[in-house]
Amino acid sequence: MSNESAHNRPTVPLAASLALFSENLIARRGVEQANILFGGQIDPAIQALRVRTKAVGVGDKAPDFSMPMAEGGTWSLAEHLAQNKYSSLVMVFYRGTWCGYCNVYLRGLLGVQSLLSEANAALIAVSPEAVPVFSDNTTSAGSIFPVLIDQGGKIAEQFGLTFEMDDAAKSILKGSNIDLEKRNADGKWILPVPGTFVIDRSGHIVYAHVDADYRNRPEPQEIIAICRALQR
Repeated sequence: MSNESAHNRPTVPLAASLALFSENLIARRGVEQANILFGGQIDPAIQALRVRTKAVGVGDKAPDFSMPMAEGGTWSLAEHLAQNKYSSLVMVFYRGTWCGYCNVYLRGLLGVQSLLSEANAALIAVSPEAVPVFSDNTTSAGSIFPVLIDQGGKIAEQFGLTFEMDDAAKSILKGSNIDLEKRNADGKWILPVPGTFVIDRSGHIVYAHVDADYRNRPEPQEIIAICRALQR
């Protein structure tokens, strides 16, 4: 996501931006179709989280991982922690650039990127999408944070986040030329429940926000406050 696209926007609560996006989506698709989309993604995610036995949370050691970056190269959590450069790491699991809610959230984080930097916090985003292309038609090349490709949702699975939406929701998305079999690196419809984690220098999770309702995301200021508390 380009840095330039995130600047010069008025500061509004993220919840308000997400609510407005929902209103526009319902107006565009109609109530019936929107409800099929919402329920077809939220209900399977709730069920997946309910039966999960390997979910990680605050106080747990973050699972170690190494993933390819969309711009090339590999990003490793162990190497990141070994550098001991940052006080904290903000790790965001997002469904893909086709998801407007994810884009609103990432733009919100980009809007406070300077505050995260001041708190000595690093930011990474993790997605099953093979080649993320954001709404301003830029890929992650030249972005100001690494975008990692989680093929098959293997890392999301380690964090206890993976699920698959129902067939009705898939059909509606395909009708809008959103086919995750073509977009995702593994050719499947496996997605992460949106999750945001803050990891400290020791590799432990000190903050976790996971919500099966993908329309809900944490406020960036909440994350900044956590990172500032860890700054040293």
